[in-house]
Amino acid sequence: MKIIAFVGMPASGKSEASNVAREMGIPVVTMGDVIRREVELRGADPADGGKIATELRQKEGMDAIAKRCMAMILEKMKTNNAHVLVIDGVRGIAEVDYFKEHLGDGFMLVSIAIDSPVEERFDRIVVRKREDDMDSIEKLKERDAREIGWGMGEAIAASDRIIENKSTLEEYRKNIRKLFEEMMTQDQACQ
Repeated sequence: MKIIAFVGMPASGKSEASNVAREMGIPVVTMGDVIRREVELRGADPADGGKIATELRQKEGMDAIAKRCMAMILEKMKTNNAHVLVIDGVRGIAEVDYFKEHLGDGFMLVSIAIDSPVEERFDRIVVRKREDDMDSIEKLKERDAREIGWGMGEAIAASDRIIENKSTLEEYRKNIRKLFEEMMTQDQACQ
């Protein structure tokens, strides 16, 4: 089984890539769900998700979210007969290292950095209207800085592959689909 972990700045296209995976029957674990669940458990404002994510990392280590995702990953690996599994939302090199260490030698973790300019990402935020999104480009830049502080820059630099998301949505989805088809073919050939 191949494990593809998406890493990229907010609104760069990670969730859209995961949507393509789901359409193809590929199981997806979304790391942001861990934060959203913690926000809900605390009865906090969804806009406080970044603060809560930082707090978890400070208390439990920079790989805290990856650790909390591991049970979900193992369950999906056990219950799905898929050749590829997607992890959506890696935020730092500590998470990449944790996954590489704990998924074992039989698994390959492919990090994909999805690169997109801040202005384009903010336009996507305005369109998607998630309740935990920023309402100004300045707040997006603040979030970018916070996530860079979590080690995202190192995770992006360590990526095995970079997919640029600067074309149309249709072209981007086509490129993501091609990536998944390639990974599934490689995994089947190895068996």
